[in-house]
Amino acid sequence: MGEVGEEVGRVVSYKETPSFSECYVLLSPGQKARPGELLLVEVEKGRHYVIGRVEEGTEVNLYESPDLAHTRSLLGIESVSNRENLPNKYRLLRLDLLEEIVGGNQVKPTIREIQTLVSAGSRVFRAPPDWAAPALGLLPPSGGADGDGMYIGTTVGEVPIPVILSANAVLPRHILIVGSTGTGKSWLRGVIAEEIWKLGIPQVNVDVHGEFVKAATELGGENLVPGQSLTVPLSSLSEPEVIGLIPYLTELQGEIVRRAFLNLKKSGRAFGVSDFVNEVRRVGIELNAREQTIAIAADRVEALNSVRIIGGGIDWSHKLATKKFVNIDCRGLAHSELQAVAGAVARELLSLRMRGKIPPVVFSIDEAHLFVPHSAPGEETTSGQVIREVIRFGRHYGLCLILVTPAPSDIDRRIVRVTNTRFIFATEPDQLDYLKGVFADAPEDVIKRLPKLEQGVCLLTGSRETVRHALLVKVRRRKTTHGGETPNIVEEVKRFFGERNGERRPGRIDSFF
Repeated sequence: MGEVGEEVGRVVSYKETPSFSECYVLLSPGQKARPGELLLVEVEKGRHYVIGRVEEGTEVNLYESPDLAHTRSLLGIESVSNRENLPNKYRLLRLDLLEEIVGGNQVKPTIREIQTLVSAGSRVFRAPPDWAAPALGLLPPSGGADGDGMYIGTTVGEVPIPVILSANAVLPRHILIVGSTGTGKSWLRGVIAEEIWKLGIPQVNVDVHGEFVKAATELGGENLVPGQSLTVPLSSLSEPEVIGLIPYLTELQGEIVRRAFLNLKKSGRAFGVSDFVNEVRRVGIELNAREQTIAIAADRVEALNSVRIIGGGIDWSHKLATKKFVNIDCRGLAHSELQAVAGAVARELLSLRMRGKIPPVVFSIDEAHLFVPHSAPGEETTSGQVIREVIRFGRHYGLCLILVTPAPSDIDRRIVRVTNTRFIFATEPDQLDYLKGVFADAPEDVIKRLPKLEQGVCLLTGSRETVRHALLVKVRRRKTTHGGETPNIVEEVKRFFGERNGERRPGRIDSFF
């Protein structure tokens, strides 16, 4: 695995440590460390180490006590405590001990849970990427970029560690991406899209805001527009989705329509609007409804011919064989249409995978809270039900789910908890309560800092099969066009009024004062 990194300090006996879970490190003069950075504690030189994560840091500086600082101020004496080699000034780090690395000089050392009590006085080194990656559950930089590796970015720290996730471990267990608007969610989704594309895995993306239209084209994929290049068969919808598309039904008319639709679904064959209308008339007669009631119900159902998303459907088997990135551009769709499209596509993909008609595929949904909202038992949306089925069965059949949302409080908490890999960007404090249980072993200090994370930095957590320990990640640069930029309102107004073309400008506000 190569040599350990730079020596940064030594373990000290402080506050009932070292223990099996934590220790304190006295930093050598001039050395620095950042929260979340990984360090190696030496047990046996070249062979046995314990890897720890920086939880917090403290400076002890007896020269800057309030009384001494006050006295110097009164006497006009300049402080010299900014020097590093003073006997009564030092820095302490608290390390959360994560894993043991036994056989560090071997190509594949043993990674195990903490079993050794480190000794005070042990040397502490920066953790090189090849040492730290296996302990975190990441693929090693020396060999992880090929095969099934997905390069997401680097850890935050003095020695950045490439974050390379195993697609075979992460994708089947589903991914959740959360964070406030403008923090980097769409950017990360684009990075993941690039990595999935490199691996040759097909992906279907429900794009609510049109953020991936350009990226799909750049990756040789295709943009499908519901109602134009994409329709869903009536027979692939569920009963609540269909009822949501038919307005103004009375209670009796609704019962006739529901029964007719469920009868057609039970037949197991494909059907269209004309079949639906005929079945409505038959059921209406069966229920002894008045002729006018039956006629109105039939007319309402016939109006489905004007619903743009309903049609002959799409041959997903052929589409995914030729296009590895299919982006469904859902701009302009009503909420009921959005749910119908997402639910129908998810249902079709799951059915095709279970029958082996399509290859393993990644299904991604932006604004996921619109499709799997937090709801009381018995009030779940149809799209939420089918997405729950994807989570439940997808891992066994190779249908992988990526959910993206700025509002974790509005999403079904049960679904949040069963996603095994989570990327958490800066989010408001009131949203953090809804993410309890998905922070894994993230330090409390890091969780408290989540509302203030810089753009493009996120907390990565997961299960032991995906990411062993929580870490802060700086997402890498994208190669495809990022479509989620926040517009420059001032410049857009100027362009709208033709200011750059030398035309007459609207009056400036300061001309009134």
